[in-house]
Formats: sequence, structure tokens, C-alpha cells
Amino acid sequence: MAKIEDGFNILAEKDIYSVFDDEMLLFDDTDSFDLDRAVKSTLRLSKLNDKAFQGTSEARMYPLFRDFVMLVAFHVQSHMNSLGAKQRTGTVKASPHLILPYSRGDFKPEGSDDRTKIDGALALCKFSTRVGLQDAPKYKDVFAIQELKRLKSDSQEALIQLVEYTRNIYANQDHRRFAWGLTMCGTEVRCCLFHHDGVRASPAIDFADTDGIRRLVTLLVNWSFCSLDRLGYDTTMVRIHASNGWQISCPNHNDKSKRNSFTQYVTTGTIMNASALFGRHTRCYLAKRKDGRSDESVVIKDSWSLPRDLKKSGKQGLVVPDEAHNLRLITEKFSGKDVGFSYPRAISSGSVKFKDGSKYVTDDTSVIYGYDDGDKEHMYRVHRRIVITPVGHFIKSVRNEAELVFVLADAMECHNAILTECGLLHRDISVNNILVIRNEGENSHRRPVRGLLIDFDHAISVDQQISGNGARSGTLPFMSIHNLEGARGKRTALDDWESLLYLICWLATFGINSDDRDDMDDEIVEEIDKWRYADMGTIARAKRNHMDSFANFNRLVLSGFQDKYEILKVLAIDIYNALFQHKGCEGAFHGERAAATVSNKYDIAINKIVKNMQGIQSHSSQPGSDPLNSRDNYKSQILENLLEATRDAAKACEKLLDIISKEDDKENTSN
Repeated sequence: MAKIEDGFNILAEKDIYSVFDDEMLLFDDTDSFDLDRAVKSTLRLSKLNDKAFQGTSEARMYPLFRDFVMLVAFHVQSHMNSLGAKQRTGTVKASPHLILPYSRGDFKPEGSDDRTKIDGALALCKFSTRVGLQDAPKYKDVFAIQELKRLKSDSQEALIQLVEYTRNIYANQDHRRFAWGLTMCGTEVRCCLFHHDGVRASPAIDFADTDGIRRLVTLLVNWSFCSLDRLGYDTTMVRIHASNGWQISCPNHNDKSKRNSFTQYVTTGTIMNASALFGRHTRCYLAKRKDGRSDESVVIKDSWSLPRDLKKSGKQGLVVPDEAHNLRLITEKFSGKDVGFSYPRAISSGSVKFKDGSKYVTDDTSVIYGYDDGDKEHMYRVHRRIVITPVGHFIKSVRNEAELVFVLADAMECHNAILTECGLLHRDISVNNILVIRNEGENSHRRPVRGLLIDFDHAISVDQQISGNGARSGTLPFMSIHNLEGARGKRTALDDWESLLYLICWLATFGINSDDRDDMDDEIVEEIDKWRYADMGTIARAKRNHMDSFANFNRLVLSGFQDKYEILKVLAIDIYNALFQHKGCEGAFHGERAAATVSNKYDIAINKIVKNMQGIQSHSSQPGSDPLNSRDNYKSQILENLLEATRDAAKACEKLLDIISKEDDKENTSN
């Protein structure tokens, strides 16, 4: 297979242009297409140069190029229609399409999350479509975006704008594996291919010479006869127009005896789309089996991941997390056991494969771009799909503080068990990676929800960590200080618990759900906003200041907690003390510990909540204390203290709900 550097033949199953003879250049007029106007526009384009273009606006450029595209489409359709069915089948391998322009230029397609306008766009249409201008597009239908500039010297600016717009294609097209784009600067056209780790731009195709026109015609013809997978579409996903969902083919690779076995699922909703231009392009869907053998809802996670084994590309020092492998390990370890917590289970997982003739082809970068794991210059990725259960809800679906505490406690029980039993460190504790599962049954009033820790994309075996590589992973506001600083040592479970502390502080400040966004102190918000609106080094320095002493933590972070979150405040103090105030740690300042460490700390919080319910106000303050700087030598003891903190908080919430339930019963009885 040719590499992209070799030219545009990578787009075609074979040299499509060679199947046409000179008769392709002879056309007849037709009522459905203004051939004379298209030919004149094409001839005019061929005579343009930079000097002539100085007086031509971008608005006038698009109609000229638009007519040229329609001219090529007319050639393609006319030629194929002139062939007999047998001859047509032997001429091309894939079902042909038409590349047609949209009627308008300089417009904002539906589906954008900003106000930017694009100069033009191309549509991929059925071959039977009447040649003509297409209606104003939606991003979900665009094949390629076009950016126009008057001067050849503006090519870099045109490419930058094209990059900004193309991410909307991924965000709106769930079945898009890679994308195309065109820039036209003066008389020079460049074809751009957007892959997962960068952009490839072709050499300039100049309309001012005959060879340039021929090359552009070749590109458009190749696009017309490419199979859908070569155009960037995922043929293992089929649109269900009635429900606006998808039928998705998922590999059954958990069963090694079924190497090319697949289960069909039908989506019932979209959890996450690929809103970024580069990277893994992770997409998540709610779905059920199409065959109805199970009514269980599952999550399908689709992404382009790095392979676990990078030895061929000389990257032995790089340890690559593999979520499919991690979830299989977790499932095998805990399946059939009464573990007392929820955990993500992989029903099936594996590489996505599509049919190419009579054989199955693994979808990876070698199929798309012509380079594989042996090419040291380029990133190699594999298209993978995982079917996961159970299904949870976003963390902000909790209804009150107690539910949030239950969810966090369960998630960290799961975290600890997976670390202990599977040797996996999660490395991305964040608001998006802890879900809520609602309980049903007679005891659900005491424990209405469970927590579910998900997204093991960054999880790695503690035995595989390489000391000194300074690897970073996680979600910016919740990353630990050492993680942000790229510390040379290995990451530990304490980094994940530190992330939990920041998560609690974040939610307690901004609100645990959409109903709890009270008026906030601007000064405190400004402080905690430093955890996201800066580079990693600046964020690390801000967190060092916030955690430098209990006085700082109390003044700059805790004081921003909403008043109603008494239990979260106690929990945050306990976690802070365990992480930053362990007395045995080297380099610690042995100051006075916070008062919240007394044995009845949660009783104090519960009493305050009950008094607030009864209209009785009370206030207290916490004394300051000094932190510690080193803790890894004592991590076993610190982890015990951290687990005790979340367990105590969960027990306190059960006690609180019991009190509230009894109060409700009294009120109902009196009424």
C-alpha cells in the first residue's frame, strides 16, 4: 500500500484515472446541468495568477471552484451511465459516489459550538444524485471543508483555520474515522488529511497550469470511486434513521475461539462524542443487543488507542495503558465474587474489523495512512471497541451531599481493591470517571446509591511503571502536585487520593449538582480556578500554596465550601490531614491538627445539619496546622487512614439518613 507521501493514489483502490479513456473529456449538454458555464469557469480558473487574483474576493472564488467540482461530477456520472452493467462492475471495485459542492459559501453549518463561518464545503452524495448544488449543510453531512484565501502566501493561515473548523466534523459524525479538507489560496489548492495525531497537506495543485487541473480532477475522481472506509467512514456502524441511532458491530474477542465473531448492538443514546481534532477520538454510547437475547443496557466505548506493545517502533521505554486489557483483568479477578462494591465489567472487547472482500481487516493506522508500528516517525494507533456494564449516571446526578459521599466512598473502595488484587493504578480520578448507580430494595433509603469507578484508559500496572520518566496523565483540575510537576518518581495511590481531595473541594465549591449552585465568593472562586486556567507548572504552584498549611487550606479552599456541605467539609479535612499531615513523614511540620479529627467529628456535623433543618444556626472554626512534604515512605499507613476517612463519612451519612427518615415518619404520623 502506498504511503501518503507518495501522492493521492492512497485514496484509490487502484489508479482510477487510468480506467477512463480520452472519451471522458467529451460531454454532451444536458438540461440538468449548465455545462457551458462550468467549462467557462474552469477555463477562467486555468488562466488566473496571483496578479489577477489581487482583485478577486473570496466570495467570488467559491463559485468558480464550485462549478469546477460539478463539472467533474458530471463527467463521472455520465461516463459510468454510458457503461453496461457488466462493464461498470469490472471498472471499479467500490460503489461510486458523487462529490458535490454546497450552494452557499461563507456560512455557519448547523452543529457548530461557535459562531465561525466556513468558506465552502463538499458533500458525499449517492451516485444517482442529480448533479447540482446541495442545500446549506449541517456538519453531520459534510465530507470536506474548504478554506479560501486570495493569495498563495496565505496558505499557512488557511490551514490553521481549516484545523479549527474540522473538529466539528468529528463532533457531529460518530462514524468518522478521519477527515479531509481543502485549502485554495490564489490559484493553489492543497488537499489535507486529518489523522489522529496531525495533519498531512499535499503539495500545491496549481490551477494555472494544465498538470495542476489534471491532478485536481484525479483527486475528485479518486474520491468518487473510493470505498467508504478509504474516505474516512466506519463501515461497522450503520445509521438507523428511524431512531437517529446506530447499529454497531462489536468484536467478541474475549472469547478467543471466536476470532472474527461480532455482536450487533443498537444505540439508545450518546454519552460522549469526539469533540477534539486529535487524539483517541473516544466516543461512548448507551446500547442494547440487537438480537434481544439480553435486555441489559451496556456502554460501548470506541477509541483509537496506542498498542500495548511498542517494541517494533523502538519505544520500549514507553508503557502504554490498555483499557481493554485492564477491564478483562478486573472482570476475571472479581467475577462471581461478592466483593461489596461495583466495578466495571468487560462483556467483550477487541480491535474493530471491517470486511474487505472476503476477508476481515483490522482497523488501524496502517490501513488508513500506510504506516504501522514499525514506522518510528509516526504514531501508530489501533481502533478498539469495548462493551462495558453496569451503566451509571454522571456524578452530578446525586440529589444531596449524602449520596455524593456514598458514591465517592464506593469508588475508592473499588480503587483500593483493584490496586490490591489486580495491581492496577487508576491515575485519573475526576468528575467524569466516577458514576452513580441507584439502588433499589427495602434498604435503599439508607444507601440509595452506589459509586462506580470507570475509565481505565490511563490505568497502568504498578509493576510496569518506569521510575524517572516523569509521565503525566489525568484531568487538569484534579491532578496531583507531583503529577502536574512531572515528578521523576513513580506515581502511587496517594496521587489518586490527592485527586479525590481536589474533586471534593471542586464540587463543594461549585455545587454537587445543577440545583446547588449558590452564590459563591469571587475571591475563593478565583483561587480554585487556578486549578484549571493555567499551565501545569502554574497549577502545581497554586496547589502547593493552597496545601502549604492548614491555615492556607482553610482560608483559600475550605472557606469557599457552600455552607450546607458540612459532611463534605469534614471529609475534606480528614483526607487533607491524611495526605499532608501524617506525623511520621520526613520533612513534616508537626503543628496542631485540625479539630475535625476528634472522635465525634461527624456527630458535630450531623448535629449542625439537623439544627439547620430546625432553624437553629451554629458556627465553628477549625484551627490551623502545618503540612508535610514527604509521604511515600508511609503510604500504607496513610492509605489505611484515607479508607477509614471515606468509610467513616459513609457511615455518618447512613446515620444522617436514618435520623431524617425518623423525622419524616414523626411528621407523617402527626399529620
